[in-house]
Amino acid sequence: MKIERNKEESYLSFVTRITAALNDGLIDYQQWGRAVVGEDLYSEESTRRIAKFFSQFIQNLENDEIELIEDKDKANEIKQLLEELAKERKKIQTANVEYNANLRSEARAEMFNEQVIEAIHNLKPIKFNKKLYTESSPEATAVLCIADAHNGVEINMASLFGEVVNVYSPEILKARLNKLANQVIEDKKRLLDYDKLIVFDLGDAIQGMLRLSDLSKLRTGVLQSAIDYAEMIAQWLVFLSEELEVPIEYVCLGGNHCECRFLEKGRNWEEENLGLVIQHVIDLRLQNNPNITVDPYSEFGFKTVQGINILAIHGDDAKNDFDEISYWENYHNISIDILIMGHVHHGEQNTVGYGLTGDKEVIKVPSLVGVDSFSKKCRKLARAGAKFMLFEDGSKTWEKTIVLN
Repeated sequence: MKIERNKEESYLSFVTRITAALNDGLIDYQQWGRAVVGEDLYSEESTRRIAKFFSQFIQNLENDEIELIEDKDKANEIKQLLEELAKERKKIQTANVEYNANLRSEARAEMFNEQVIEAIHNLKPIKFNKKLYTESSPEATAVLCIADAHNGVEINMASLFGEVVNVYSPEILKARLNKLANQVIEDKKRLLDYDKLIVFDLGDAIQGMLRLSDLSKLRTGVLQSAIDYAEMIAQWLVFLSEELEVPIEYVCLGGNHCECRFLEKGRNWEEENLGLVIQHVIDLRLQNNPNITVDPYSEFGFKTVQGINILAIHGDDAKNDFDEISYWENYHNISIDILIMGHVHHGEQNTVGYGLTGDKEVIKVPSLVGVDSFSKKCRKLARAGAKFMLFEDGSKTWEKTIVLN
């Protein structure tokens, strides 16, 4: 948009032209002010008021000139033309608003990607002590399910009498993960014998920014929360593999709180999920570790464990357990023995039929965050926890919920 005065146009014509450009969103108020007087004399707000005044002045001047035309037919024709012009300018203004909104959205996305890349490159590789040799197929496989860490959020919930209901922070999340690891290690020493561990991370690893109220809960930014969580999990997986001396497969899902909504209404960015960033960072951190496999990011996690088909989802759109497992069986054209979900922030287990290997089950995994505003809204009180299971000889032979607070 040219905002310089042409040699053949008068000053009034020039100012009228750039005022129209301002109204159409082609230039901003500061550009308009510099074009009119040659410099920035006033603040942006003062310039905006002056521009509004001048725009109305021009409109009144045009109307007055039309009224002075003696030929009424000619005057009406001019009025109609001006109305059509006004409609076209409104279309242009609307298009420019959308265009500028898209530009801002693209700029945010580019800045976001740049921050992710920079954060990843600043990390140092995680060392491991030894390579675990596992040539043969495992005779027993353990499955550990975690969900809903909501890293970055701070919670301090108390009862009517001041008793603690739940206190939570990134430091407490780390402590709960350590407690979980120690319990898994202790169980293997005392009770269990298995050759492989599968870890399902069922999503909502971070709090995200789904709504404005999230801003009051977050200690760190969304991106930093995602990077911190990925680093926490990568270190945790290395510790587990070293202590258990078994290979680990890690499956990372996203969840609705990991969606990139940028405080916009509705779920406009469902395909853009920070679960992908978390998975990618963990994969990069562990790329030289032969003991840990990080599965590609997906909306689903699927494993056949000792002949039993297990499908893992976050579960934010799930309604009825029987319908849910039937839907995904039809969708993927597979038989599902166990459907594992997070999202609900409490543990729940339901038999929905029987299959070739035993009962078909829907298992809802407790959250790492514990009681928060969401679970209170759903009227579900449950301690923070995780689900741990053992599979041998084509069946689930052992399971327990590990309580973490």
